[in-house]
Amino acid sequence: MEQATTAAKKRNIFDSFQDGARKGWNIFVKNVLPSIIMAYTFIYILETTGLMEVFSNIFSPVMGIFGLPPISIVCLATVFFSRAGGSALAASFVVDGSLTPMQATILLPTMFLIGGTINQWVRVISICGTRPDRQKYIILMTWVLAFLSLWITSIIFPLFA
Repeated sequence: MEQATTAAKKRNIFDSFQDGARKGWNIFVKNVLPSIIMAYTFIYILETTGLMEVFSNIFSPVMGIFGLPPISIVCLATVFFSRAGGSALAASFVVDGSLTPMQATILLPTMFLIGGTINQWVRVISICGTRPDRQKYIILMTWVLAFLSLWITSIIFPLFA
């Protein structure tokens, strides 16, 4: 009886791989893909309405402080909703030449810090029962740290280029 239980616990490496691939696929389809689609939909709406240009022009001075082109603010706005979507957008901007690889690298830590702020709010702050009067400070600190990281990376990363 013990041998049968032990044999059942031992699995073929290929079966384990297939199970892991199925789980990874499900995570991708349920979590990552909708975020990427939402981000590209957001960008499409901004482009077709002309708001991307307006948005970029408004924040051009801020992005200029960090040595980034105005279009980089769109990555930061997108990553607010979806870390995967914002990262995919930055990658597409590198491919089309709107961002250089160095500029995308400078954006990356900031994007990971502010990425999915809406998701953080719902999953962490609300569910954990954080007092409502403290919730705004948690989000504010996330953004302060994100822009501090943008400032630091814009100074340090080009030194290694």
